[in-house]
This record gives sequence, C-alpha cells and structure tokens, in this order.
Amino acid sequence: MTAEMDYTLPKAERLCSQKLIDDVYQKGHRLLQFPYSVRWMVRPLPEGEPPVQMLVVTSKRKFKHAVDRNKVKRLMRECYRLQKPVLHQYFGERGLQLILAESYIHTEILSFHSLYHKHEKLVDALLKAAEKELSSAPAEEQQ
Repeated sequence: MTAEMDYTLPKAERLCSQKLIDDVYQKGHRLLQFPYSVRWMVRPLPEGEPPVQMLVVTSKRKFKHAVDRNKVKRLMRECYRLQKPVLHQYFGERGLQLILAESYIHTEILSFHSLYHKHEKLVDALLKAAEKELSSAPAEEQQ
C-alpha cells in the first residue's frame, strides 16, 4: 500500500476495553465468512486512537489444548496484520474507528496460505458491509 504504513500490531490496536468488547457483541453487526465469524461496529474516531482496534477469539470447546488455540490466534493475527493497511486507510480517511472481534469457528487448523486468502475475502465483505451501513446512516439522519 503506502510506504508510511507499518505492518505491526501494537498494543493500541488491540481491543482491550471491556466496555467496547461488550458493545461490539451486544450492539455490533455480525458477519460470517467461513472459517471466521466477525462482530464489528463503527464509531467516530476518538482523538489519538488508531482507526481499527481488533480482538482475536478462539473457542476452548473446539480446541481443547491451549497450544492449538494459541496457534490459531497467531495465524489470525498474522493474516490481519498483513491486510490491515486496507482497513486503516478506509476508516482513517473517513474519520471513523472500526471495532472488530474476529472468532475462528472451524474445528481444524487450516494452513496459513488458506487462512490468508479467506481473510482477504473477509476484509472485502467487511468493507462492503461497512459501506452499506455508512451510506444508509446519513439517509436516516436526514429524515
């Protein structure tokens, strides 16, 4: 993408606020793009915060061993990290913040290559869903 965009995942971009986590699960939208299930919501960008904050979740019911859950979360974070410039650019330009909670719902650990391509489709679907919501929101406010 751009030369100044870094591909790191600093602490500020990780979703840690319990209030925001509760909000995204209660008030946010749901998007299913197998093997990912995503809860997301958009809000105005607070001063000094990144345009995207994300949370990675794996189920203890599907992966009994912690090493397996950690591996899945590592793979998911890596897929996100490599594709985050698209999301940062889209929401940053609009002065919005995306709150994102990604869950892995498959019962098997897929290869990185497979997960990466499925994550690309997830990002595309997420941008389309966000565009649809953002285009309908101003129409509601005008009425």
